[in-house]
Amino acid sequence: MKPIKVLLGFIFLAALVAWIAYQSRYEITRVQQGLPAFSHSAGEEKSYMVPMSDGISLSTTVQLPRGVAPFPVVLIRSPYARFEAILRDQVCGRFVRYGYGCVFQDTRGQGRSEGQWDPGNNEATDGRDTLSWLVKQDFQNGNIGMMGPSYLTLNQYAASSAGLPPEVKTFVPSVFAADMREVLYSDGMFRHETFTAWASMNRTTNTDFEGTGEEYQRALRHLPHEEVDTKIFGVEMPWYQQMISVEESENAFYGSESGRQISLVPERLEIPVLMIGGWYDVFIGPQLEDWQRLASKSNSRFVLGPWTHAGSTGEAFDIVNADGGLFQWKEMLLWFGHHLKGDQLKASTGLHVYVMGKNEWRHYEYWPPKTKGKYFRLVNPIDPNVCMKGELISTSVDERLEGPAVSYDYNPKDPVATLGGAGMLAFLLPGYEGAEPANVFQGEPCQRRDVISYLTDTLEEGLMISGEIGLSLRVSSSAPDTSFTMKLIEVFPDGRAINIRDAITSLGYRNDSKERQSYSPGSRITLGIDSWPIEWWVSKGSRLRLDVSSSDFPKYHAHTNRAGPWAKQVGTDIAAQTIYGGILEIPVNQTEKVMTP
Repeated sequence: MKPIKVLLGFIFLAALVAWIAYQSRYEITRVQQGLPAFSHSAGEEKSYMVPMSDGISLSTTVQLPRGVAPFPVVLIRSPYARFEAILRDQVCGRFVRYGYGCVFQDTRGQGRSEGQWDPGNNEATDGRDTLSWLVKQDFQNGNIGMMGPSYLTLNQYAASSAGLPPEVKTFVPSVFAADMREVLYSDGMFRHETFTAWASMNRTTNTDFEGTGEEYQRALRHLPHEEVDTKIFGVEMPWYQQMISVEESENAFYGSESGRQISLVPERLEIPVLMIGGWYDVFIGPQLEDWQRLASKSNSRFVLGPWTHAGSTGEAFDIVNADGGLFQWKEMLLWFGHHLKGDQLKASTGLHVYVMGKNEWRHYEYWPPKTKGKYFRLVNPIDPNVCMKGELISTSVDERLEGPAVSYDYNPKDPVATLGGAGMLAFLLPGYEGAEPANVFQGEPCQRRDVISYLTDTLEEGLMISGEIGLSLRVSSSAPDTSFTMKLIEVFPDGRAINIRDAITSLGYRNDSKERQSYSPGSRITLGIDSWPIEWWVSKGSRLRLDVSSSDFPKYHAHTNRAGPWAKQVGTDIAAQTIYGGILEIPVNQTEKVMTP
């Protein structure tokens, strides 16, 4: 009997320790993250079915601190039923312990809410109806904020699109852009990895995406891609059909006129916001544009870190001073404390920016700061049969683009694999085997015949890149439509090669055209390929390397080398690509003046 008693004692002790840890989870994580002491304990929790103006009711949970209402309140609207328990427990559970009421709502067609799931198209009216209900509740004290990353930020912009009630004092848009049209495509090239993965995990109401990774991988490669929803995902997805059509993509998410008003919110917004973004996020380029046109920018703050869409950082740098990820609790508590409770604001407005390469934070009143273009001429390989490696020669902007040509074959069935950068999502999803995002060690040049690498001499001084990197490329192709890519890389003195920024364009939508353009195979044209902005310190003694090719898969769809809608193509062709020369422009920061954060 004694061994049994000992075993039962161990079981009891283990259960007791687990119970204590569970009860103490908020305090444990608070201490781990270096957050201030809690001011309240958790109080009551109530559930509601809140009626919308069309009669549909949305499942809504209200959690309050212990004490006498009313309280300042934070509203969170989410379509992710899979993560509802985590958000309610870890996010709302923390807010109530800091003295905020937390209202959590399942969006239409998700969780326990009624209605049909139609991404983006009901959020403006549902958000407005929810706020109209919320301001009438006696548990709120007239100080309301909104928060939540990604699609949860879409819901914040949507609720703001027809104007906000005076009770809403601020919100926290995080890793999202108000204008989705600038996110889905880059010059006609679909951001395949991100939005095909997102469609797979959200294909219908309360999708359980466990075990769907193999379907996602098949979907990436299936031709014609317009069959993916029914033949692979097993359900008709009209909203995904809109996404994968360049012509219809502006209706994706924002199909109604009221929905389209969402994209105009930043330039109309009167209340201050705390914006959070990551250099390697899916939305960072258009999100920076949101900041530039933000009407309340002078009273707002933008925290821009080294993060992916998940708040993680890449493998190539040992980053230890950028904790907090997407939620940025330290920042958010200070921000809500000021705008919802009247506390003194202890953080400056403007941009709080992480400098890649230096791995330090800087504060700017505006960004990008004053820059001056530094130009490099592309000199093609002398003997491409030995190695597809050329030179980047410092030059002036008005120098001729053309020189001796170099050619390669691009085969869509053997695309260049994505290796790092911004704009990826599948790495978040178990079993999806997504490409590794952010800063990733790059391979040596000359590994593929369809990648041309151009290198500078050793840099005699360091330089700060602040803004968009641009490439003017003189090309021709044997195909009636195709694509060209560029990737800028820093090669350190010890041989490490780390990606800085990448970009892509197609001939059909070249030079930022919104309308399809024709191309005569064999004719020479000049392409402009522009990256999303970055703040990056290039070290003295390093070299810059520019890789030019025609694919970056699966970040973007592999161009079939055929003209016409990409998702309708049933086959592929091999294209002979020719590079005649080009000019690389790097925006170099002209001021090192740093303001106190």
